[in-house]
Amino acid sequence: MRRKRKFWITAYAPELLGGVNRPLAKILCSEPEDLINRIVLVKGVEFTRDFEDRGMNLYFRIVRVTPSGAFTTLIGHDYVREVISSKVRRRMSRVEVITRVYTKDGHRVKVSVLAMTTHRCREIHKRLIRKIFEEFLANKAKEHTYEEFIYHLAIAKTWHAEMIRLAHKVYPLREFLIYKSRAETAIVPADEIEKAVEQKEEIGKRAETFALRK
Repeated sequence: MRRKRKFWITAYAPELLGGVNRPLAKILCSEPEDLINRIVLVKGVEFTRDFEDRGMNLYFRIVRVTPSGAFTTLIGHDYVREVISSKVRRRMSRVEVITRVYTKDGHRVKVSVLAMTTHRCREIHKRLIRKIFEEFLANKAKEHTYEEFIYHLAIAKTWHAEMIRLAHKVYPLREFLIYKSRAETAIVPADEIEKAVEQKEEIGKRAETFALRK
């Protein structure tokens, strides 16, 4: 049986993060359709240039393949366990929020937040801080697409200072981290995968062939 030809396709960042000027990775495939919905993991520090983000991963999903390459959308981020553990201190209270919000383009995003208070606080303080975070995130999500929302949470950290300031009205925080986000509904449906591949024959002609080393 003749083996299918394998070739390399370059995956690019979303337009929000540079598009064709920002290649993410070269991915091996034998059929362009196999790339649709594939997840590409990239170290967060490559985008933020912040040393503190060396333990952050960004996740991109391939949603379109053309002769020019594979195009992605930003679907989430997370931090490695060691970074999260380093935020947890003794003689402080842990306030954790895991919530789902809906963005203005109708997608559902799961967000996980960890905050540590300066000293041990009462349960009522924890409940109030959780409520503040949940309402804040829900309101911000309504104003942005899922990709913009995740960008502001993970890369730009646009709202970190404001969330910390709001929490301080209830009880001062020592540590704060939005440690995970994921767009749970941003996926190409099975019946639309074929349409997400443009000019399939041309893709094969332009792609770099994978060659086994002898």
